[in-house]
Amino acid sequence: MHFCKNINRWLCIGFLLSLTTWVVMAGGNHAHIRGAELVLRDEMWTLDADLDLQFGRALEEALSKGVALTFLYEFQIVKPLKYWFDDEVVTERRAVTLNYHALTKQYLLNYPQQQKVFDSLGEARRELGLIHDWRLVPHATLEKNQPYQAALKMHLDTSKLPKALQLDALGESDWELVTPTFSWWVKETLR
Repeated sequence: MHFCKNINRWLCIGFLLSLTTWVVMAGGNHAHIRGAELVLRDEMWTLDADLDLQFGRALEEALSKGVALTFLYEFQIVKPLKYWFDDEVVTERRAVTLNYHALTKQYLLNYPQQQKVFDSLGEARRELGLIHDWRLVPHATLEKNQPYQAALKMHLDTSKLPKALQLDALGESDWELVTPTFSWWVKETLR
């Protein structure tokens, strides 16, 4: 009798583990901004950021079948005002497209002015998560010793998917890849 109770317990644990694994595999998309900072380079404010990205099965299958995925990065700097709406200083958007080229078996990242080629999805995804030297505004745009707040967000732009997939993507977590907004106070102007 005691043996039967243990078997039932192990069957329940096994069932819960397989259910958890299935739920993780079904969605599987993950996007998180680890860090971001403004850096002054050649009299321009530039953005460096590090994102952690994981694709679920639906996104990986779509890529392998030749569907291009467009990711939209949105960046903003505001100057908080006490008795009025915040002053919007900078708002920038940048689209990056990832696609798979079946003949060469390579992944292509298309930036506004350049293209990068990778042999594996992991390498391409890692590069997609790195922002380096995104040139934003001239140095004089941000006044010295003034408080500014910056925010960065990235998401999969489902409006760029083929029309048939756009309907599938509506409300489906398999197609949802979005980072929470990462906000920080810009301290570099205080130097």
